[in-house]
Amino acid sequence: MAEADKISLRDIDIIVSYREANEERRENLYAVLAHLGRTYTDYRLWLMEAAPTPRFEWQRLNDPKIRHVFIHHDGPFPKSMLYNTGVRLARSPVICFHDADSIAQPSTLRGCVDALLDRGDSDVLCPYWNVINIAGELKRNFMQSPDYAWLASINAEQLPADTSVLYSNANGGIVLFKRSEYIRVGGYNARLEGWGGEDDELLRRAGRLGLRWHSIPVPLFHLHHDSGSRNALIESIRDSDNLRASNAIESMSQEELETLARELADFFR
Repeated sequence: MAEADKISLRDIDIIVSYREANEERRENLYAVLAHLGRTYTDYRLWLMEAAPTPRFEWQRLNDPKIRHVFIHHDGPFPKSMLYNTGVRLARSPVICFHDADSIAQPSTLRGCVDALLDRGDSDVLCPYWNVINIAGELKRNFMQSPDYAWLASINAEQLPADTSVLYSNANGGIVLFKRSEYIRVGGYNARLEGWGGEDDELLRRAGRLGLRWHSIPVPLFHLHHDSGSRNALIESIRDSDNLRASNAIESMSQEELETLARELADFFR
């Protein structure tokens, strides 16, 4: 796509958290980054990698919009810490957290940027509602040529072969915040490590602290990895500290919640 035909994201910062788990996840990341570079212009992308040793090869894409930040880390994947560190590096009034396996509808992503920059009726926007998993030949075609055109004709009501519903609704994946409001409520809770619960904890805390969080009724597309179902993973966190922390938000007093937000927001000062 010619530069003039790309969609401007109006100089926002995109933050991607990453740890190379296997070859499939690695190739998904490069396809997503290539898709972003092919589809959009006017953005900075912070690739936040936490691992014992760095794995990302910047030269493979040679995209000057990508800033690779490596943090040595041996423990469970610190997604929340990586996102928050990316926010400290970012300077745009709108920030976008972007999963390394996810593809948003381009016009909807740009619409969310415009809504947060120009209008005052939302503080947080998810550019999707349900999540469609892409596998098989459809995924292979996209990986070879990461053009949204491969996905544009998918009807979420009558899913074609090689697709399935990964989540009927979700609030992570790709989400855009007004940066000042994200910091005010404390951002992602970096006390939570590993997968699961961190998105719900932030959603509940942000909602109780007054953030207007809305989702757009279109699908998000997810590049298959590991499994086409998340039931086993969801079951595995049912008794986890992360899920307990998320559920605890509902029973906190307003004073306790505001104290927690101030403590978490200290990271950004």
